[in-house]
Amino acid sequence: MAAQTTHPVPHGASLRIDRRQDRSRHLRRLLAYSDLYHRAQWRRRYRVAGTLLVAAVAPVAVLVFPAAGEMLAVVGAAWLMVSRTALAWLEERAVYRAAAVQELYETELFELPWNTALAGARPAPEEVASAAARIRRPDRYRGWFGIEVRDVPWPGDVLLCQRQSMVWSLRDHRAYSAALLAAGLGWFTVGMALALYRDLSLADYLVRLFLPVCPALLDCVELAGAHRRHAGRREEALQEMQDLWDAHRGDPAGLDPGDCRRVQDVAYLLRRDGPKIPGIFYRLRRGASERSTAEGAAALVDGLETT
Repeated sequence: MAAQTTHPVPHGASLRIDRRQDRSRHLRRLLAYSDLYHRAQWRRRYRVAGTLLVAAVAPVAVLVFPAAGEMLAVVGAAWLMVSRTALAWLEERAVYRAAAVQELYETELFELPWNTALAGARPAPEEVASAAARIRRPDRYRGWFGIEVRDVPWPGDVLLCQRQSMVWSLRDHRAYSAALLAAGLGWFTVGMALALYRDLSLADYLVRLFLPVCPALLDCVELAGAHRRHAGRREEALQEMQDLWDAHRGDPAGLDPGDCRRVQDVAYLLRRDGPKIPGIFYRLRRGASERSTAEGAAALVDGLETT
């Protein structure tokens, strides 16, 4: 099969992505956005830790210090306000910075143009260098796109890498949504059991148990729904990517780079505005996600060879 390239190939893009991704300039940007996301996650952890602390202390306090129920209700309401205003703003600001650096990493690696109208100005080199220097073990980030693109020409190899990232995140968001629902249901069940054990009236239950844990329950329900909806949007984007691949299976070099740029726009917005997966959840699933996405990409490349 002879590929008929219909678009000019940018300088350097003829080299395989899995080879050039570990060059120092690309690796530095990868390290930088990983550090920035890590810092954003810490801000998220502070919010979650405070919410869980209030939710965990409330049932114990009701059993040991029954008179503390009203005070805990006030604390729970105050924390709900602070968590969803000032702390949420700080987390969002950190995520925006990380998403911008990730966009810089991928557009430079993929040889795609920067979309100023969407992502704003490029992150400053000093910001990138400073964030990258905070990563203690950079070797762990080599071979980031762990798929075998073999001799798939540009921009077909770009679409494969974009697809891997989309599939990976889609699976994580689905799994995390289910985990959040299970956690919320479990905690609600514990509260009901304690109320029955203490023979609390409905009013006492609402003030002493439900209101203090309400922020945690709201977070579980709202986040589960947000992750489920986000997974749906990623599934729609994935289907569009699959349609592009199927349409150019016989000639990946004939894929319009503008289509890859539009895929990149969607990916950027999903990263910037979507709910976030905790780092520990991502790490627990990383091995299985890496294997499944690599096998999926290999199946597409095998199909290309038999076309």
